Amino acid sequence: MSKQGGFFLGALIGGTAAAITALLFAPKSGQELREELSGRAEEFKGTAKDYADLAVDRGTELKNAAVDATSDIKISLKGTANQFAEQLKQTSKEVNSDLDDIRAELKDEAAEVKEEVADTAEKAKDSAEKATDVVTEKADNIKENVADTAKDAAEKTTATAKDVASDVKDTAKEVKKEIKK
Repeated sequence: MSKQGGFFLGALIGGTAAAITALLFAPKSGQELREELSGRAEEFKGTAKDYADLAVDRGTELKNAAVDATSDIKISLKGTANQFAEQLKQTSKEVNSDLDDIRAELKDEAAEVKEEVADTAEKAKDSAEKATDVVTEKADNIKENVADTAKDAAEKTTATAKDVASDVKDTAKEVKKEIKK
């Protein structure tokens, strides 16, 4: 549009200059020449006003198009942000549900270990009545194994819980970054 408007403006100015030159070199009286120059000046004013009106109209159209596009972009961004927020909520719920499941499993495992320890202790007590020395030695071994097993289970559980918590934090940070973009 800029090249086309520039061309028309150049053509208008060139045509006006040519008309003025032709009038100045034409054999006419002063009165006729002034009247013709005055008429040409009025034509030039009218044409210039038409171009100015056209430029204002085009500017208004461009402004309206920009406003519409901006509005559409805002609506689109709001929708996308809402989708991200909803996905974040859903992921958070799923992670929390998974954490609850892990906690329940850990409690069950701890109860089973506790039951196993109780069973082992009961067996050790019954066997102690039969052979005190043998039972004492085996009970010590069992207690050590149970303690190691419980310690290992606790360490693994702690490590797993820390890994899950770290993953949840990382996921939350990534989602926040995506939302901020």
